[in-house]
Amino acid sequence: MNVATAMIAVWTASLAMAAGAAARPAGEVYAVVVSGVGKDPEDRVAREGVVNGLRVYLQETAAIPPERLVVLTPEGNSSARSTAEGIKNAIGALARSGKPEDRFVFYYVGLANAVGGALRFNLPGLDITQEDLATWLAGVKASTQLVVLDCPYAGKAAKALARPGRAIVLASTDQEAYAPRFGSHFVPALVRPESDANHDGRVSVLEAFTTAAREIEQWYQQMQILPTETPGIEDDGDGRPSERPWRFEQDGGDGRLASEIVLAGGL
Repeated sequence: MNVATAMIAVWTASLAMAAGAAARPAGEVYAVVVSGVGKDPEDRVAREGVVNGLRVYLQETAAIPPERLVVLTPEGNSSARSTAEGIKNAIGALARSGKPEDRFVFYYVGLANAVGGALRFNLPGLDITQEDLATWLAGVKASTQLVVLDCPYAGKAAKALARPGRAIVLASTDQEAYAPRFGSHFVPALVRPESDANHDGRVSVLEAFTTAAREIEQWYQQMQILPTETPGIEDDGDGRPSERPWRFEQDGGDGRLASEIVLAGGL
């Protein structure tokens, strides 16, 4: 049995055991999607694909109305540009509108670099750090939150962003410097019926993550190159992400909250 097959078996068993648990409270879904900057044309195309795919998923599958979805890009106009001020204002506006029973999503895709112990998200104008993001997210009332950092060095933000009720999906560890492929697998997996491991007609964050992790592992194996990205999840509040969250039932660590977060209804 190879690694991918073993992972599928454990993942399916874990989700089957969790199938009896109800998904997180329905409430409303609020989302902020942010695209950073990058000079590489291929990287830009990949980022645009992730942002556009996520926009379609959130608008059409998750049925989020325009007033609850903000998409910020480097090319956007003054009110839709992914600057530090734009991100702060977008999170603040949705935070003021939300309620405890709601679900809040923040997704960053783009480049980032590490300066000392800080993760710096590369934006038009001033960059921001994980501490800035943590401060702004602290005002969000939603008791269930999903933060996805689809960037290099993502693991550096785990400790600063960890809190009860927040699942943090990280495309890379705190040491991995290359742009990840994660979003190109994770976003499509959110709507793929094959991702629904427990066959309940919905795809949870954990199910989409596990599908993406399996596909990324297989891609590096097929290319016969060493992996430069290791996705993980932190959702138990201890600030230490797990690279195998599908084992949460066996290991008692990260993964349970992600298995309960479903943003859209039936497939």
